[in-house]
Amino acid sequence: MPRVLLTGSIQQHVGGLGAIDVAGDTAGAVVSALEAAYPPLRGWVVDERCALRRHVKLFLHGRPVGLDAALGHDDELHIVAAISGG
Repeated sequence: MPRVLLTGSIQQHVGGLGAIDVAGDTAGAVVSALEAAYPPLRGWVVDERCALRRHVKLFLHGRPVGLDAALGHDDELHIVAAISGG
C-alpha cells in the first residue's frame, strides 16, 4: 500500500500525522481515499473541479507528478503545500 508523506500545514487536517498508508493505484485515488478517511482535509489538496490546487504539489521519487500518476505498492507520495506570506 502506498505511503503518503504530508508536510507542514496539511498535517493539521489529518490529526498531526506526517505519514499515512493509503490504498490506491494512482495519486488521485490515494488523495480521494485520504480525504474520505480525514474529512477535514477535503478541499485542501484538490479543488471543487477535482484538480490539484495551485499551492499543492505532489512528488513521486523526487519528481513532480499529477493526480493521474500511477503508484506501486511500495511507493511514497509526498504532498507538499506551498508556504506563502508577505
